[in-house]
Amino acid sequence: MRPGRRSRREREKILVVGFVKDPSGVAALYLGKQEGKEVRYMGKVGTGWRRTKSAEIRKALDTVVSPKQKLTKRIKKPKPTWIEPKFYAEIEYRDITSEGLLRASSFKGLSKGTRRS
Repeated sequence: MRPGRRSRREREKILVVGFVKDPSGVAALYLGKQEGKEVRYMGKVGTGWRRTKSAEIRKALDTVVSPKQKLTKRIKKPKPTWIEPKFYAEIEYRDITSEGLLRASSFKGLSKGTRRS
């Protein structure tokens, strides 16, 4: 890449499977990808929103809190609040690692329903 040029960024709606609580909203969102009946962990995003948006996200996600994670392969994460997979986050990211995790992800929006909505 030439100096001064920005790298190409991808943008996609990705399933929200959990979040980390913050006193004013959320500190991070845990993301997953639906593959048939399975949900695979894709990493987390913890940037891209302001405090007021963080509170709005938390209010929406609190309506679908689940006692257990919906990921096919269980993961251990610090202080997670797992949710029913009903929301999609629009995420901008630089790349996907060989392990299938998002690299340099940033939150752009939240929607309820299908990936296309």
